[in-house]
Amino acid sequence: MSREALPREFELANALFPGPDWKSGNVDEGGQFHLVLVAPGEAVMRMSRTPGAAREMQRCVDLIEALSGRFTFLLPTALSEVWHGAGFSAVVQRYVPGAAHPPHTGDPAALRAVLEELAAVDLGPIAHLLAPPFSFRGPWTGQKADAALAALPADLAGAARRVLDTIGDFASVPASLVHGDLAGHNMRWSEGTLHGIIDWDLASAWDPALNTAYLSMWHGADFIDVIAPGPDAAWRARIWLGAMALESVYDASLNPGRDLAALVEKIGPRLLAAAEATRA
Repeated sequence: MSREALPREFELANALFPGPDWKSGNVDEGGQFHLVLVAPGEAVMRMSRTPGAAREMQRCVDLIEALSGRFTFLLPTALSEVWHGAGFSAVVQRYVPGAAHPPHTGDPAALRAVLEELAAVDLGPIAHLLAPPFSFRGPWTGQKADAALAALPADLAGAARRVLDTIGDFASVPASLVHGDLAGHNMRWSEGTLHGIIDWDLASAWDPALNTAYLSMWHGADFIDVIAPGPDAAWRARIWLGAMALESVYDASLNPGRDLAALVEKIGPRLLAAAEATRA
């Protein structure tokens, strides 16, 4: 979903980083927390949509700078200072070429290499720049769990409870760098080669099996065993997939007018598969 840029957006982009043909670009409105003005092949200007995103922008820019040069793929490093004004922030970043990989396909070796590069990052120097685990929708409090479970039929509610009880045990897993949304358009591919990874806002020190789970959501659950670093990580990834499905139910439960039937039908098999994995 995109639109033409507003005059004030052109003006801000030119003030922050003159040179790119900003007027040839469009504003991508697909992000929940940011708008992005894209000058194709040249640069992007990221603009906050919420006060929280505005407050977090400098941290995210600093994190990407700290990670720059550690990977074989590109990162959207900053080309300007972060601009702040009245609860709004913006920054111009490097354009990362490529597009989302076709879903349900992929090269296991390439995907496994991404997991290995993330796992190799020393968290010590960047710990203060990382978001906390569960930073997107918050941790599974009793109230949140009750709301999600109440939206499910009895068989799925029982499965969901087993999933939530099991992920509670994952807190003792040694943490490594977890991207937070490692899928879709955040991974920039071309002809099977990964050029870069964008959108590091949710990066945290967490269970590395989450990276496997995110990749499998896009490339296919059949990839879990061939890209995970070991059987235990593959097992945890399957259970995390159930927790992610339950997050969707919780989000929908916050909208009283939404018909949950189609969503429950869609995520039901994933919840049941995750619950079955907890018995292993």
